[in-house]
Amino acid sequence: MNAQQQWPLISVYMPTFNRVTMAMRAIDSVLAQDYPNFELLVVDDASTDDTWASLTNKYINDERVRFFRQSEGKGACAARNLAISEAKGDFVTGIDDDDEFLAHRLSSLFRAYDPQYSCICSGYIWDYGSVQKTLFAKDEVVTLSSLLDLHTLSNQTLVKRERMLQLHGFDESLAAFQDYDMWVRLVAAFGPALRISDASYKVNVGHELGRITNSPKRLDAHKQFVAKHRPLMHERNLQNQMFYRLMMEQQRLSLLELLRHCRYGLQKLKWRYYLKQKMAWLSSLRIRLFSKGVAGLFKK
Repeated sequence: MNAQQQWPLISVYMPTFNRVTMAMRAIDSVLAQDYPNFELLVVDDASTDDTWASLTNKYINDERVRFFRQSEGKGACAARNLAISEAKGDFVTGIDDDDEFLAHRLSSLFRAYDPQYSCICSGYIWDYGSVQKTLFAKDEVVTLSSLLDLHTLSNQTLVKRERMLQLHGFDESLAAFQDYDMWVRLVAAFGPALRISDASYKVNVGHELGRITNSPKRLDAHKQFVAKHRPLMHERNLQNQMFYRLMMEQQRLSLLELLRHCRYGLQKLKWRYYLKQKMAWLSSLRIRLFSKGVAGLFKK
């Protein structure tokens, strides 16, 4: 068996826009992989700063990196789809420009690959700045039914490129939930996904703590997502999607309403949300502690 058969080419796609410093950190984390055969396709979505010049100048001599630029802003999904169409690998996976790969990410995902699964993903790490939290660090076969209850994969998976092309890539009409939509379509078409416990992807959320997660744009996208996949959903799925929407809108629940929602599973998530709403001040303190550390609690 030659090296190419043993280590097939993995193409990593990365959209970027006006975040040159974070993009360099993301790129460097990909280039530090211990997997021996990969390429990185970076798509600049019409940045208005020096992103294009800075990135192309810094990595001009690294043959593992290829750059593309969209002349007008089309969004991250269009950038990902462009990269996937240009990819040369048997497999594709992605990284966001504000996140990082741990050095063993590609090798751990590839070792777990089995064609009986539609895609492979892993647990991941949320980095709040001063505190890190590991999420979904549990081996699990994720079925379509469980995935329609809750997005339990991640925003990135390892998947055969031909499968992504067959499904026409990411849905560019969605303003949010594009990764969730993509994995639902993959699982519906090719069978359950596999999530491995080895958390090898770091989501840097410290710079996003002020983001409005219940914006009308995101709520509209969720409504569009549910309508798109409604034919696949059982009553349990639909009720759990409605609970997720309730969370985005930060609605308060009575104990009776909580118990009614718990009939459809995800009890731990729902009780945690209920208690968070009852102790909102403690939740706010927790987020500030995560992002600023103990010293930050005493700063205005």
